[in-house]
Amino acid sequence: MRRPPLLLLALVAALSAPVRAEDRGGTAGVEAKASTPAAVEGGPRRWQVIGGGPLELRDAPSSDAPVIGTLDEGALLPNTGCVAARGEAWCAAGTATGMRGHVPARRLRAARAIDGTVPMGPDDSARRARKGDFDARGVIRCAQERGQELGDCEMGVARSGGGDATVVLRFPNGFARLLYFTNGAFVSANATMSGVGTDTDQRRQDERHLIRVDDQRYELPDEILFGD
Repeated sequence: MRRPPLLLLALVAALSAPVRAEDRGGTAGVEAKASTPAAVEGGPRRWQVIGGGPLELRDAPSSDAPVIGTLDEGALLPNTGCVAARGEAWCAAGTATGMRGHVPARRLRAARAIDGTVPMGPDDSARRARKGDFDARGVIRCAQERGQELGDCEMGVARSGGGDATVVLRFPNGFARLLYFTNGAFVSANATMSGVGTDTDQRRQDERHLIRVDDQRYELPDEILFGD
């Protein structure tokens, strides 16, 4: 799979473009349905909220259930399953603040990833990375201490399609860290004695991810996540 040359622009295009039939990979259709399997059962990995502005999140699969939050149009949600209730299909969903509820399936569609694909099934990259089951190995630039010049780290990456990946970095002294990516974007790192992995900073420059986790710094080219 060829990696997109301008990932930020590609992300905008991926979120706004319609899902093509050839991208659906066996889904029940563009919009979610009660019969569409959850990601853990091989269904689309993520939904995207479509049409009609903000979407009300209800605490039960019913239009009469209390509203407990809202989801923005275009928001991406994990596909954790849908059900039929009172003649309408509803899907489980949640907000960024942790609220969990249900939304009508007609407002969801299988989400295209940053590279234009529709990832199917669960993201198993973290499990594979911990087992050392990598799609590629190599060397990246890194620094372990604050103010230290960049050196070399060994790298292994387990990919799960659509820019979902887990990268294992190992410094010369043996210290290792896992970096988690979703849809081509850095999300977090695993907790170690150096920190919990959420004290982070990141930016993109010249098709590279420049990432700080605690006192460590990493430079990862885009092709690590997508392949050549």
